[in-house]
Amino acid sequence: MTQWPDRLFREQADLFAEQFEDMFAAADAEVADLLDLLADEYDCEPERSLDVACGVGRHALALADRGVAAEGLDFSESFLGRARERANERGLADRTAFRHRDMRELDELSGSYDLITVFWNSLGYYGRETDEAILTDARELLADDGVLVVEQSNRDAFVADFEEATVTEADGHLTVYRQDFDVETSRFATTLDVFDADGDGYDYVDTMEWENRLYAPPVLRELCERAGFEDVTLVGGFDGSELTLESTRVVVLAR
Repeated sequence: MTQWPDRLFREQADLFAEQFEDMFAAADAEVADLLDLLADEYDCEPERSLDVACGVGRHALALADRGVAAEGLDFSESFLGRARERANERGLADRTAFRHRDMRELDELSGSYDLITVFWNSLGYYGRETDEAILTDARELLADDGVLVVEQSNRDAFVADFEEATVTEADGHLTVYRQDFDVETSRFATTLDVFDADGDGYDYVDTMEWENRLYAPPVLRELCERAGFEDVTLVGGFDGSELTLESTRVVVLAR
């Protein structure tokens, strides 16, 4: 049976990437804030980075643009193709490498990275045991003074402002976004229906579905500690802002 990550990120990769194309603009500012935070808090100026589940490479490219030798890892050939194309367009091919690999196979890698990142809810796909294994393997790939950075939606804020359905229309597309939340498992089941505007009506394009777990901030800390990280800090954004109940994101820094 095909798991939802395979269907969404392989079979429907092009449609998924198109729906979230506008997130590229935010990556440059996020990386700029993150590098300032790492320098201020850890005296860390990474020379080599690895972005786990890098998708279309938006953060890896932003790191490379700032002089970091940036690698990205993803199991979607379509995403990697888009990342390489953008690297060529931006003149960053010599400072980037995008590798076709599943994030559950980090134990097969070798090397030493000053910065390893796991962004945009990429934990929570396959279960807690697998996520702990991913973090453990990431720790083995870090340099002695390297830092792991995990970014995820703040589950507590997400639940407090939970919307079962939203409808948006932009760039000739209508999207209907529906979701359910399972209190017992902390998993969100999301359905995204996409339509093309056609005169006075809409033509159905496709439906994307995914179901992943969002961890409460204390559980994210526990996962990192169980993976062997001794120094774990939680903040409310890449700029190091305080984590509160209203923070929409949680950023974990671990070493």
